[in-house]
Amino acid sequence: MRRRSISPGQCEAMLNVGPSTVSSIMGVYPPEIVARLKEKNIRWLANVTTVAEARVAVAAGADVIVAQGMEAGGHRGSFEPERADTALIGLFALLPAVVDAVGDVPVVATGGIADARGIAAALLLGASAVQIGTGLLRTPEAKLAPAWADAIGKAQPEDTAPTRAFSGRLSRSIATAYVKAANAEGAPKPAPYPVQRALSQAMRDEAAKAGDIERMQALAGQAARLATTEPAGDLVRRLWAEAQAMLKAS
Repeated sequence: MRRRSISPGQCEAMLNVGPSTVSSIMGVYPPEIVARLKEKNIRWLANVTTVAEARVAVAAGADVIVAQGMEAGGHRGSFEPERADTALIGLFALLPAVVDAVGDVPVVATGGIADARGIAAALLLGASAVQIGTGLLRTPEAKLAPAWADAIGKAQPEDTAPTRAFSGRLSRSIATAYVKAANAEGAPKPAPYPVQRALSQAMRDEAAKAGDIERMQALAGQAARLATTEPAGDLVRRLWAEAQAMLKAS
């Protein structure tokens, strides 16, 4: 299983800042970087999409595993980009398997969680915490383009789709006209990352300025419709209170 190539300059900048926590996606840090993270007492959260990746991350020294289900919006965290399409595992199948595989290492659940029911379910399946993405994108603090925020609020699970059309790497987006055309049978195969990202840049920029959702990079997870427009702080406090009540009642 390959490691993603990471810029030494980026790692040096990260270490110089000295944050309390760092994260990784699409691979693991090289051993020399992990050793320096440990020296500085910087916790490392490693995003994984399979049990095999979780084991690799733990062996590499990750302090926390973030298990990303296929429901998640945005880019897939697959270590091997060419296998991302064939390793699409739902969170509630992936989560308990990862928890069982990594022993005492804490596991954060992410992908398709946007309400208290999802939080409570993930915790019951062994997660130590949850990570919410799309569920926070309609909050005022996210400052999302109005067309994108509106589309998130209307999107049913089947209204999103995995695609490589924006960057060359697999991501989950609202199934816009561009995504449907790019995913259609007989459509040209997207260029590899980052070439495809550069090829789609002008279209994405123009769409953002025009508020055109059909050409916009409108990434979103399958639980998009559960996202609300509450302030982020109010939303997080409400979701945690509701999840706690559910767990006490179970």
